[in-house]
Amino acid sequence: MIPEVLEQHPLITVVSQFTHRLDGSVEQFKAEVQLIDGSRLYINEVYIDEELRKYAYYRLTPGGEILQGWDNAPHHPEITSYPHHLHQQGLVQSSLVRSLDDVLALLATHLQD
Repeated sequence: MIPEVLEQHPLITVVSQFTHRLDGSVEQFKAEVQLIDGSRLYINEVYIDEELRKYAYYRLTPGGEILQGWDNAPHHPEITSYPHHLHQQGLVQSSLVRSLDDVLALLATHLQD
C-alpha cells in the first residue's frame, strides 16, 4: 500500500491515520480512511520480503459498527477460500479479496452506483 493510492483513490475522502513500520524484511502499513458514503475503512497490511503476507480490511459505519471485514487470519479452516474470508452480518464467508486493490474495486461497484 502506498500513501499516494490512499490520497488519490476516488472512494477515499480523508486519510485520518497512516503508519508505516519497517523492520528488516518485514514492512507494515496501517491506515484509517473515510469513504464517500461516510463509512470508514481500517487497513492493515504486513509484507515480508515485499510480498503481502497478512492483511485485514474492515469497513465500519460512522457509528463504529462493522459492515464488512476481509482478512486472511487462519482461523476459519471450514471456508473454501481459507485462509481468505469475509466477515459480514455476523457470518463468515468465502472471499476473493486478496489485497486493498480488491477491496476498493469491490466497494467501487457498490458505492459509486
